[in-house]
Amino acid sequence: MSTTGGPAGTAVRPSVLELSSPVTAVAGRLLADAGARVVKLEHPTTTEPAGDEDRARWLYLDTDKRSITLATDTPRGRELLVRLLPRFDIVVESGAPGELASLGAGYDVLSAANPAITLASITPFGQWGPYAHYQADDLVAFAMGGIMFVSGVPELPPVVAPCRQAYLMGGIHASMTALACWRAARRTGRGEWIDVSMVEALAAQENTLTNFKGGSDFSRREGSQHRNGNPGRVFRCKDGFVHLLIQHDDHVWTRFVDWLGHPPELQGPDFANLMVRRGQTELITAVTERILLTRTRAEIFGGGQEAHLPIAAVYSISEALNDPQVQHMQILETVRGPATNGYRTLRPPIQRGRRTPERTPAPAIGADTDTILADLAGLDPAEIAELRRAGVV
Repeated sequence: MSTTGGPAGTAVRPSVLELSSPVTAVAGRLLADAGARVVKLEHPTTTEPAGDEDRARWLYLDTDKRSITLATDTPRGRELLVRLLPRFDIVVESGAPGELASLGAGYDVLSAANPAITLASITPFGQWGPYAHYQADDLVAFAMGGIMFVSGVPELPPVVAPCRQAYLMGGIHASMTALACWRAARRTGRGEWIDVSMVEALAAQENTLTNFKGGSDFSRREGSQHRNGNPGRVFRCKDGFVHLLIQHDDHVWTRFVDWLGHPPELQGPDFANLMVRRGQTELITAVTERILLTRTRAEIFGGGQEAHLPIAAVYSISEALNDPQVQHMQILETVRGPATNGYRTLRPPIQRGRRTPERTPAPAIGADTDTILADLAGLDPAEIAELRRAGVV
């Protein structure tokens, strides 16, 4: 199943085996969005999510994948795993450091069988170091990557960000780097072992670096207040919330004061200087909020944009999906297949020209087991039936 070229003019697509977990599911989805042929591997005892939220996440993350089940905790399952892995261009896994090697499928074994293979290992703390074998989930990585500390308002303890930030960032870094390594391997014939730490993926963000200068830590919680803008935060309005950000440009400040209606408290040339405004945060916030509370969100968003001001309506998820611009982008798509009447899910946020590729629905768990074992492991129907009776698949 390793990469092969199709007819002239067709794209070359890497084959990917995703050893399924919450973080590899993200990487696998991103790789599938990029055109890879992704197979996810799960234990035969895995069941489909039942709750609406979990099921929606599963349908989203597993769109455009195939599914195989294999009990890698059995001798026969481990044997088949070692046979299957080298048949792929990219393998994405998130087991504890050394776990894959303990199954007889470490990188040295895989690269000996397929020198061009890329192995992407995503763990909380990386493969080596004093914390390498510590247990951690998304929230632990979020907390220890320094991002939780700066989340929330100053007078209260740190808060948890929405979504699964560590899984998202770990998956992004793993998928992006795996594709780069695959492209290099097509030229050199040599793959690589990628070590992705979720803690490091979060800690390496731009805002973390700018908070640490010359050995001093300037990180602090600021709520919705932007440190490089004033006003620059979320404000209440007549029917909800809006966000606005007025930064360095004195012309933007002048347009903002005009748009507010020339409140007398904000008059004077000194206010055009951001440094001066930072010392008047309470005054500017109070005046701005007093005026915005008399206007609707639509009035503020529409009027602010007409005045060329960076103002946004703060939407709920349903409001965001029903926004005219989002509707125009057709961010939601219906995915249909032979075994489903279709479901609505988010399409990839990246469009490649005008081509709209056909999407395949999230497979039933183990739906492609027989085909993959026959094609890649050379098993016949009787052998596969025996494995199923033994609980190996």
